[in-house]
Amino acid sequence: MRNYVGRACEIRDHFGRVHRGVIERVDPSRGIFMRRGFFLDFIPFFLIASLFFI
Repeated sequence: MRNYVGRACEIRDHFGRVHRGVIERVDPSRGIFMRRGFFLDFIPFFLIASLFFI
């Protein structure tokens, strides 16, 4: 997963919501930190249903 830091991606979570942004960092035990404009979102691994790289 660390190879994809800095790449644009689209994450679809378990509830059907779509999150688009750039992967800032990956915590191997918890989840992904993703930058959306000025915001930094944390998305835990158990919530991710699919991950697409743009």
